[in-house]
Amino acid sequence: MLDILQLSIHPEEFDQLRICQLQQHSDCHAAFTVRGPRLIWPLASWDEPPVEQRLNVRGWFPVLDKIADEFLIWRPQGGCFFVSRDSVTYRVEEDDVREVLFLQLEMHRMPVVPSRQVERRDAYFGT
Repeated sequence: MLDILQLSIHPEEFDQLRICQLQQHSDCHAAFTVRGPRLIWPLASWDEPPVEQRLNVRGWFPVLDKIADEFLIWRPQGGCFFVSRDSVTYRVEEDDVREVLFLQLEMHRMPVVPSRQVERRDAYFGT
């Protein structure tokens, strides 16, 4: 049995995944198709997409490459995976409504530190 990896990502990295999408999704943040270790398409496609949609985004974003590499451990034959705010899942078949969780996402936020209160003093130049 494989353990589910937890990946900490920055909000900017999360947004990058949506930026490169060829189609917007209402059911997830982003969807990708992995065809082997060197090919990631920015859409979910169980069949061969049209030539103009075969844009290889491998190497564009390190977090995407990490997700795809983890996906290939779970599913060496590749397929489609779906990124949501807190998880990444895949479906065994296109029409299957069940999703298999293979990666948990943790949004890494910069800690908010209250600014230090500084006493304001007016400069006094005496003669």
